[in-house]
Parts: sequence; structure tokens; C-alpha cells
Amino acid sequence: MRYEKIKKRDLIREAFFEEALEIITGKLTDSHLYVELDQPPTELSEEKIRQLKRRIDGKFNRVFNSAEGKNHWHDRHLSIAGENFTEELLEKFIAGESAANGRRRCLVTGGAGFIGSNLVDALIERGDEVAVIDNLSSGKREYLNPRAKFYEVDICNRELIADIFAEEKFDYVFHLAAQIDVRVSVADPALDNKINVLGGLNILENCNKTKVKKIIFISTGGALYGEAEEVPTKESHPTRPLSPYGIHKLTFEKYLHYYSAVFGQKYIALRLANVYGPRQYKGGEAGVVSIFVDYAVNGKKLLINGDGLQTRDFVYVGDVVDAITTATENDYVGEINIATGKETSLLEIIESIEFFLGRKIAKEHLPAKAGEQRRSALDYARAKEIIGWLPAIGLSEGIKKTIEWASGRTER
Repeated sequence: MRYEKIKKRDLIREAFFEEALEIITGKLTDSHLYVELDQPPTELSEEKIRQLKRRIDGKFNRVFNSAEGKNHWHDRHLSIAGENFTEELLEKFIAGESAANGRRRCLVTGGAGFIGSNLVDALIERGDEVAVIDNLSSGKREYLNPRAKFYEVDICNRELIADIFAEEKFDYVFHLAAQIDVRVSVADPALDNKINVLGGLNILENCNKTKVKKIIFISTGGALYGEAEEVPTKESHPTRPLSPYGIHKLTFEKYLHYYSAVFGQKYIALRLANVYGPRQYKGGEAGVVSIFVDYAVNGKKLLINGDGLQTRDFVYVGDVVDAITTATENDYVGEINIATGKETSLLEIIESIEFFLGRKIAKEHLPAKAGEQRRSALDYARAKEIIGWLPAIGLSEGIKKTIEWASGRTER
């Protein structure tokens, strides 16, 4: 028994060592673990430390079936209650850690874009080999990580995409490349269908042919659910897209389900709320936060459609990237909302920007857009339960980071 307990302790030490954390003292029973950790590396930011804690929480919850709310962090101290800390489960936990920190071969389509480029940086930082496919129609060459292999290719090019998959033999594919403008989808539904459905199918077919372990699809939330009766909206809510963009995102989700059910191709579709943060530039993948920040930093008048009381769920890009990378670490297949669950009005966004700039911003109210969604927020309980994810960056902190990024750019 004593030998078994010593081996368990060694396994736990190894698990934390994988995350560059060292245990100072600890206590282990069959159903409880308490550890005091040495300080994380000083070069880690507070945001990175929060993400690291969430990653450890999520893995302990999934492997040891820790009850919700039974993981308690206090500074460097972590207390965990689980069903049974057996040697077998500890070894499974180690295997998961090693896989997460190993050199997996990953593809990011749309890896020169706002979310995609931030994701590429995170994957490379954790030690993965990363390739990027992007035709630079909306992505920016300057966002490309020099340590990633870059293919300037359109996802609709069947021959070149097949060649890339055959050569690279990817473990995981993160599919972000898309036509992202709802207005363009309304003006040209066929174009939107070509890129978001047929281009996606080209990627999916090659995932299946080359035995990719999992495809992580970056979908949308609000555009799928439409004007929801329930806010925050759960994944089980009826999908009623009101634009070709939403229709085609949902169509590709149906194809993912088909390939999973018929061919066994694993996938997760992450339905994102309104993502904002550094690298979301005006004129490209611009959301309302990036447009408002850009105008405010450059002293331009803000144009508001309607009364400004329409609400959205704003989630920081760093949190989204954390969710995407975490999605590879379990066998779940299906759809998951990634959001904060909070409604924020456009006027509240402006007030926050004004606070950090220290001045009022000129603004003008325009007529409301016909058919514009009045309220939107997504329920992220499934993300918390399945992948152990929680939003870490509050709106105030996220807007501050976005303003700092926008203020430091010479080209907008």
C-alpha cells in the first residue's frame, strides 16, 4: 500500500511538472488531493496563469470526475475532491498532459485572420507543429507566425488541398477559413455557399480520407439561433438562421454530424458569441468593438444604428483561443457554445471605451437596421461541463487590452 501511494504521488508530481509547476507540499487520500505549488514561472502573465489553472481544473474534472465546485484555488494552493485517485486514472491524466504538450501536427485554416492567427500563436507556444492555409482575402500576412508553415491556398481548391493533406498528415484540423460578412452573404448567397459549405466540405473530406483525429469547426452562435425566446441561449434551442451566412454555417454543422455518424470522423463545432480583441481590424473581420475602438482612438464620430440598447454577448479572443485548444483534449462530439452568458448593450461598450480613453466620444444615432437582432447572449454551461472552460477576461479588461493594441498601431 505504501509503495502504491508513493507511485501515485510521483505521478501527480509529473502531471504538474508537465505544466512547469512544482509541488512544495501535499496530501493525498483515495478521494482527496491537496497541493501547495511553487510560484508559476515569473514570465507568465496573469492571463496565462488563469488559463493554466483552468486547464488543470478541466483535466482533473474530466479524468477524476471531480464534483462541480470541488476544485478550490487559493493563490498557490489547490484542493481537489474526486471519486477515486487510482493509479490507472493518474496515468491517464499524465497521458493527457503529455499529449497536450507533445508535438502534434495541426492545421489552421484561416490562420492569418483575427482568431486564427491568435490560435496559431497559442498552438506553437504549447509545442505543436502548425501549418496554415489562408488565401489572404481577409487575413493579413503580418499576422502569420514565422514558425508556422504557410500555404497561400483557397480552401475551395480541391487538388491543392488534397496534396497538402496527403503530405502533412495532420492530427488535428482547426477550420476557421470562411466568408465572414453577413452583408456579403445576403448580397451573394451563392458565393457564401461556395466558401462556407463547399470549401468546408473540401476540408472535411480530406480530414476523413487522411484519418485526422478531430476537426474543430469555428461556427457561430447568434446567427444560428436567430431571435431566441431563451436568453442566454442553450445549444438545444431551435436554430432559425436569418441570413445565408447563418444558414451555411448550420449546413456545414449538419455535414459534420453526417461524417461523424457515417464515417466516424470526430468533430466539435464551437458556436462563438461576439468575439473581440487584438488583431480584429476595421475593414477585415470587424465587429462592433473593433470598429468603435478604431473610431474612438482616431477621433472619429461613432455611428450607432438605433438606440444603442441592442445587446450582444462579447467574449475576449484569448478566452476563445483557450476554448479551441482545449477542445482537442476529449472525445466529445457535438456543438458547444463559447460565450460569457452576459448581455451588454452597445451604449455600455461605448461607456467602457470612454472610461479607458478618459474622454467623451462624439456619436450619432442612425435609423435602426431592419430585422436586426435585439438581444443575444449564449449559455456556456456545456463548455464548462464538457471541456472545463470558463471565460476569464471580463469586458472591462478586454476592452482595455483592445484599446492598447489599437493605440499602438500606425496603420488602421
